[in-house]
Amino acid sequence: MSKKTQDAQPKLTQQVYQQLVGVMRGSWQSLVVVPASPSMSASAVADAMVEVARLARGAPAKLFLTEGLEKAGVSKLIVEMSQHIDSGGVAVVCVESVVSQQAGVPIALASDAALLVVHLGVTKTEDAEHTVGIIGKQKFLGAITIESMR
Repeated sequence: MSKKTQDAQPKLTQQVYQQLVGVMRGSWQSLVVVPASPSMSASAVADAMVEVARLARGAPAKLFLTEGLEKAGVSKLIVEMSQHIDSGGVAVVCVESVVSQQAGVPIALASDAALLVVHLGVTKTEDAEHTVGIIGKQKFLGAITIESMR
């Protein structure tokens, strides 16, 4: 993660962490975290999800970042994610908006489940609906709302 991205990370509230604990339901081993807004990041939520997954599952949880990933690197990332899961781990993948960056689509489809990140005051309803439509409603465990740093 770049220094600029780290500085722009929102501080997540206790309520967000409580929502993330709720995401632990089910038997997923891989989760894609996707922002609903094309111009926003979901990395703060993905980081927190790794922390929650480690504590809740007691298994090694690994964060896979796809910032700047080109389509050619997608297959390699999916293989790495699968290898981590096969070794008993949990994979959390942070992708860029699938509305503006299609490289995240095959990653989302290869994952067991998805989590939508909605930035309050920024995310447009149409973008959230489009994101869910691209990935498929059945993949989503739910949505997390966070304060925007804009």
